[in-house]
Amino acid sequence: AAGIGVGRPVLYSLASYGEKGIVRMVHMLQDELMMVMRLSGTPDVASITEGHVITRNLSDHIVPLPADNLVNGTYMPLMPAARL
Repeated sequence: AAGIGVGRPVLYSLASYGEKGIVRMVHMLQDELMMVMRLSGTPDVASITEGHVITRNLSDHIVPLPADNLVNGTYMPLMPAARL
């Protein structure tokens, strides 16, 4: 991949802690990437290959949203702006 999306952590960090939150979030992502690279035996980003990434059966690795009474009774489903 040439890039990834990191939307929510950026928004949450900015909204909660401002610029310092963004800096801390970036450092946390860097630390996590370095740890995963060490655990997988890749010394740098260039050495990460397709073999290190799950590309098949992605649906087996996605955690479904809970379907309990609290979620169903509390959160309103998103509606397109045209229906509002």
